[in-house]
Amino acid sequence: MASQVLSDTRIHELAQVELKEPVLIQGLPGLGYVGKVAVDYFIEKLKPVKMAELYSSYLLFPDGNLGINISEDGTYSLPRYEFYGYGEKNPNVILLTGDAQPSVTGQYEVASVVLDFAQRFGCKAVYTMGGYGTRSGNDVGAVYAVVGEAVLGERLKKMGAKLAKGGAVTGAAGVILGIGRQRSLSCAGLLGATTGAYPDLEAARAVIQMLTGLVNIPVDLKELDTEIEDMRKKMERFRHAEVEEAKEGEEKPEEGKDRYIT
Repeated sequence: MASQVLSDTRIHELAQVELKEPVLIQGLPGLGYVGKVAVDYFIEKLKPVKMAELYSSYLLFPDGNLGINISEDGTYSLPRYEFYGYGEKNPNVILLTGDAQPSVTGQYEVASVVLDFAQRFGCKAVYTMGGYGTRSGNDVGAVYAVVGEAVLGERLKKMGAKLAKGGAVTGAAGVILGIGRQRSLSCAGLLGATTGAYPDLEAARAVIQMLTGLVNIPVDLKELDTEIEDMRKKMERFRHAEVEEAKEGEEKPEEGKDRYIT
C-alpha cells in the first residue's frame, strides 16, 4: 500500500475501502477521554475496516516526550492515529482515533494531512468529539456544540445541544475544524459536559447520541448504558467503602472514661 508523506507526518495505507463522500468523525484523548471513548464505541459496534495509520514526530506523550507505547503482551508501537472506513450503509464514515495528541507546533500539519486523506474520498463534513469542562453536576448529559455555519447550529439546538458561547476549543479537536472550514467543509464540534472523570462514559454517551441523530449512524447504545450502570454501581460501592473506612478511623473514647466535647 502507498504512503503519503508531508514533512515528518506520513499516512501508511493498510486496506482499500470503497467510500462515497464519507463523513469524517474524530475522537482523540482529551478531557474525560470523551472523544476517544465515543469513537472507539463506534468502531466496536460498526466493525469498520482499518484502512490507514498516521505517524508523526509531532505525536507526543502527555508529558511531551517521544517514545513507544508498550502493550500488555510486551509488544510496542509508535504513537499513531488510526483510520477506519465504514461503507456498508449511508452515510459512509471515516472514524479517526488515536493514542496521542499532536504537539502545538504540529497541529496544523497533522490536521492538514488528515483532511487531505479524507478529501480523497470526497469527504464534505467533519465532526469532532471531546469534553467540555464543567463544575456543575446539573450539566451531566449536556452537549455543547461549536459550528462552522449557523444553519447547522440551529439544527443541533433543535436536537437539544447548547451552542458554546465564548472560550476556545484547543488541540486537535479545534484545529481540524478551523482548517476544515477554510476548505469549505461542513464542520461541527460536539463536546460532552464533564468534570474530567476518567473515562467519562456518560459524557461520551451524550455525544454519541447527538451525533447518531445528526448523521444517522446505526449504533445501539444499550451496551454502553449497561457499562455506565455498572460503573455507577462500582463508584457507589467505592464511596460507601470510603465512608465506612473514615468512620472506623475516627478516634474512639477509651472504655470506662468519660468523653468530653469542647
